[in-house]
Amino acid sequence: MLAMKLIVVRHAKAKDRDAARFPDDGLRPLSANGRREFVKFARRMGRWLEPPSIVLASGWTRAWDSADILQTQSKWPVAKRCQALQSEGGFAAVEVILQMLAQYHNEQSVALVGHEPLLSQLLSRLMGASEHAIDVAKGAVAVIEITNTQPMRGELQALVSPSTALNRLKMRR
Repeated sequence: MLAMKLIVVRHAKAKDRDAARFPDDGLRPLSANGRREFVKFARRMGRWLEPPSIVLASGWTRAWDSADILQTQSKWPVAKRCQALQSEGGFAAVEVILQMLAQYHNEQSVALVGHEPLLSQLLSRLMGASEHAIDVAKGAVAVIEITNTQPMRGELQALVSPSTALNRLKMRR
């Protein structure tokens, strides 16, 4: 297998959990500020990150809307719904994602848009670290180059959050 680039995106900032307003947490939307910040970030992302070949996204509203923003602002492909990304994490959920990724081994790059703690657990596992060795901020993008398939392992190439990237741009002005 040639090296595959895996782009992992945590959904943008969402409205606060509130069982009264959002009895189904999967329907909880992005906050207005989270959406604005992620749109700005996504517009600039094309300057440093090529669009992936395929995008798989959780169908939960906040992740699906984040994938849509990436499609419109960064010219990424339209996302495909991926139920495996609609998870609270854990060893079994990470294993399902790894098995799914093995099906895409011929792709040059694959993006996943999902939730915590699943994404942190996946990244930690891919880097051969403990179960939760890395935290992914809301709206952050991690790029891993998959260098080994059995077991699947990779090297972290970048981890960028919207607030960090946008603050650096403000400092340059």
